[in-house]
Amino acid sequence: DTQATYCRALEFDLLDPSDRTAAADRLVELVREADDHLTTGFLATPFLLPVLADTGHLDVAYDLLFQNTEPSWLVMVDRGATTVWEEWGGVDADGRPHASLNHYSKGAVISFLHTHLVGLQPIEPGFRRFRVAPKPGGGITSASAHHDSPDGRIDVRWEISDGHLTVDVDVPPGATGEVVLPGGRSVEVESGHHRIDG
Repeated sequence: DTQATYCRALEFDLLDPSDRTAAADRLVELVREADDHLTTGFLATPFLLPVLADTGHLDVAYDLLFQNTEPSWLVMVDRGATTVWEEWGGVDADGRPHASLNHYSKGAVISFLHTHLVGLQPIEPGFRRFRVAPKPGGGITSASAHHDSPDGRIDVRWEISDGHLTVDVDVPPGATGEVVLPGGRSVEVESGHHRIDG
């Protein structure tokens, strides 16, 4: 009965479909019981935010992302990190370093920022076909990212202004994209620059 156990079971589709909702709800309970902190380890941390978002708990994913007390990503930022640390308290409040200060496991949070916050996801190998499905939340009003694919650079930027979402996508020659807006509307995009109003 741990965050890691529910996270892995949901990520790797190890549950009967009828048990997924209850497992996701229990995962949320465990996160809330930990005062919106994560208790996952090396193997489950990369999947925690995507699993929460994909099971209908995007708000909880953003609550975790913006937590600023240990254990959290923002503690590292607040303590001047330019890399992601092996331990949540890699540099303690007194400035003493502990363990590696450049480590992958917790740095996997960038995947959530690319695939969920910005929404850029491959559909086919090499991003020949890709999806842009932004999931705004947490008070974030704009986000951008790019990917240098074999066909060229894919640029994605979205912004919310006066409650209105606008998505800009640059598609390189030879590639095609699908923009999926938070309400579910889907727009196919070919080579060139595209602006889609949500």
